[in-house]
Amino acid sequence: MRNPKRVLLIGGTPKHLRKAADLGLGVVYVQFEDEFAPEQRSLAEAVLLTDYTDWRSLRPLVESAYESWGFSAAVSLTEPGLDPAARVNDLLGLGGTPYEVSHRFTDKWLMRRRLAEGPPVGSQRVAAELLTEEADLDRFGAAHGYPFIVKPTSGTASFGVVKVDGADALGAARQRIRRLHTATDHPLTGAYDIEQFMMEEYVPGPLYSVETFSFDGRHVVLTVTEAITRPRTHVHVGHALPARLSAEDEERMADTARRFLRAMGFRDGPAHTEIILSARGPVICESQNRVGGALLTDMIDAVYGCDAQSLAISWALGLADPLPGRPVARGAAASWLVVAEEGRVERVEGVERVRADPDTLAVSLGVGPGDLVRPLEGQWDGLGHISALGPDTDAAVDACRRNLREIRIHTRAA
Repeated sequence: MRNPKRVLLIGGTPKHLRKAADLGLGVVYVQFEDEFAPEQRSLAEAVLLTDYTDWRSLRPLVESAYESWGFSAAVSLTEPGLDPAARVNDLLGLGGTPYEVSHRFTDKWLMRRRLAEGPPVGSQRVAAELLTEEADLDRFGAAHGYPFIVKPTSGTASFGVVKVDGADALGAARQRIRRLHTATDHPLTGAYDIEQFMMEEYVPGPLYSVETFSFDGRHVVLTVTEAITRPRTHVHVGHALPARLSAEDEERMADTARRFLRAMGFRDGPAHTEIILSARGPVICESQNRVGGALLTDMIDAVYGCDAQSLAISWALGLADPLPGRPVARGAAASWLVVAEEGRVERVEGVERVRADPDTLAVSLGVGPGDLVRPLEGQWDGLGHISALGPDTDAAVDACRRNLREIRIHTRAA
């Protein structure tokens, strides 16, 4: 018998598990064995340790768990768990976002194909093709010009994104893609199948994301977030909300996100839709059917009074009321990626001073002596984030960057 207050939670962080428990829910928790900490056991009624990205392994486990525990919905708040959660809900008839829709978000090529099938969303269509052989790079550059972007069709955190600036850069791009095909030493390669790549037209312009929550097809904009990226690697090093945009541009971004979600067939839950504000107007970059990372959950909650992750869990179980409309900002927030020189960490300084600063919202730093600092090729290569509040976005960014300078991570050559 289904229990309306029991959830199957797939993957994520200890914070996700605690949020489900804090809602008073019984939790059947699915996690990779090497990411489960014994102290989390008290927060769950049952724990399934498995590679949840392998459907052949996951399916019999959740079927047995459903017979025993009768959870009412499968939910994931982390990228690699989104498709598995959708598969479980489809299999057991639990509702929620179907796998067909979820996979349009997790597979960037499917997203581009879906957008190409209907009326334009945003100010222009983006030329895109699958990369099936190395000669495709030359053909795409000749057909659509330089620069252009090559990226994995799956994955997150800007991992594997390559900007090809000209024909003379094709050789380096081929080498980079070959290395990514065979990479086994990066955290993302365990959760994602980094095998298929796609090419797409480069669209210049600043990057923003529209954070939404959808209630049975009604798409409520929570905020528009400003992203600060590194030009070469496209790594998002900073985020700030509300974005510093004119009212007209902000509404154009919000409207583009709503039309995008309708085009994707998405009806329920959070979404994080990245949009480039080009000279011709908003252009869809990509989207995830979850709350964005980089402490965005904490920032949205602090500024707008909405914990979108907790809402995602309770809405999936039919235990939450829809938001009546767009929430009003109470100040502003910013977050920044903590980085350091490559090598082994010797010591970390300044974290407690940052925590004690009254402007600090959150510090999420998962690095200590002996840990390896990787080259910064994606957000996952960062060492964590810090976030700060302010009366307006300029003040929040200034506070965040001021605190960032207080943190010193000393490394030595590995």
